[in-house]
Amino acid sequence: MLLPTFLLCCGGGVVGVPVAWVLRETIEASKGAPSPDAAADEYLSALSYANDQGLLPVLDNDHQDTLLAGWRAYRKAMDGTTPKPSKLEYGSLTVGPVVDGRAEVTTDVSATWWGTEGGGGGYRSQARTWRFQTREDNGWQVVAVDAPTWCGGYVRLDACTSK
Repeated sequence: MLLPTFLLCCGGGVVGVPVAWVLRETIEASKGAPSPDAAADEYLSALSYANDQGLLPVLDNDHQDTLLAGWRAYRKAMDGTTPKPSKLEYGSLTVGPVVDGRAEVTTDVSATWWGTEGGGGGYRSQARTWRFQTREDNGWQVVAVDAPTWCGGYVRLDACTSK
């Protein structure tokens, strides 16, 4: 009787700390953003800077794999452009009415290319409207993204290396 109690007490601290850490990280990962526009902003910022770190918390838990795959496919299309864009630019994000814990966020997004190798200049694409469906569940998360196509939308098809 004493041995199981001793093992539980000794092992409980060793096992309890990693279990508590995993539980806390899982809860933090699904917190979401403080507002619908903050969730959409996080998505676009991550896409613009090709950095998916911190993206998972703002992606809807039930659709996370699909949303992340879509994000990666869009980024791959951007990276397959000759030349590659420098960044995405967007202004204010407009939040539609919140109905049953859901809201649509829209913004106009343009791609920017800066001059390379010391050359000046650069150019910007025509702005196109993006739509994000978001929902509140202990924080706001992106449920769906309706984005204009990259190849044939922002850039001509012949500018894409993976047509």
